[in-house]
Amino acid sequence: MTLHESKQGLKSQLADQFDAIELNSLLSMLFEHVTGNNQLQQVINKNELLSEAQLIDLKKYADALANGKPIQYILGKAWFMGKEYIVNQQVLIPRPETEELVEWVIEYAEIINKSLHIIDIGTGSGCIPIALKTALPDCTLSGLDISEGALAVAKLNAEKLNAQIEWIQQDILMSASMPGNYDIIVSNPPYIPFNEKVNMQVQVKNYEPALALFVTNEDPLIFYRIIARLAKQCLNPNGQLFFEMHYDQGKAIQSLFEEMGYHAELRKDMFGKDRMIRASLKPKKAI
Repeated sequence: MTLHESKQGLKSQLADQFDAIELNSLLSMLFEHVTGNNQLQQVINKNELLSEAQLIDLKKYADALANGKPIQYILGKAWFMGKEYIVNQQVLIPRPETEELVEWVIEYAEIINKSLHIIDIGTGSGCIPIALKTALPDCTLSGLDISEGALAVAKLNAEKLNAQIEWIQQDILMSASMPGNYDIIVSNPPYIPFNEKVNMQVQVKNYEPALALFVTNEDPLIFYRIIARLAKQCLNPNGQLFFEMHYDQGKAIQSLFEEMGYHAELRKDMFGKDRMIRASLKPKKAI
């Protein structure tokens, strides 16, 4: 079977689940992964005969797509801030909104213009500290996660992208203290209440790690509160907290931080939704 014939067959199989533009993009990625032909080469070499092994792989990947498995997990890679990262179902797929969070941290660090110690809590694939280390080579970066599997992926990405990161396995919710002192704490913590799971895409709720996504309905801000509490012990003078958050939790998180003695600033994402928040401890009043 030729490349073109195989692609047309898979288009027919998946046509009911994806719109035409998305499906063309997904199939181009799959065919590049299996055949080594990029999108242009797939057109030029459309009459190239595929091997039996290639056809089996393509059928397997198409079936996975049909079942809702994200293309990033099928290919084992995702892009973040222009770099390719290894991903599997131990880690969240990096999102464009998180790139905006990283850009905000970089913007702040470049204004400060000195070596800073930065820790990412809930690091997953390691994309946040690796991207920060790449942009801010003089800064010291740490990545913390409860998941041994996630940290294994993060370590692979750091090696692949030549980033020197300290990796820490720790359950932040059960921690009495942080493992060091920091100028910046950044986190994209779990923030989706379990009762929203029913409305989420199959690709997310059935494949991405629940540990990194969901919090209880009763206490959806638990990570923000606990990290802010621990930060009071370990933030260096003028230290900053940077968080990603659920788009409808901004005001609640801002109020929480203000009550805990922080000044908090919201920032919208590219879609105009409250998605990030920066907080710093208010100066203590003189007695």
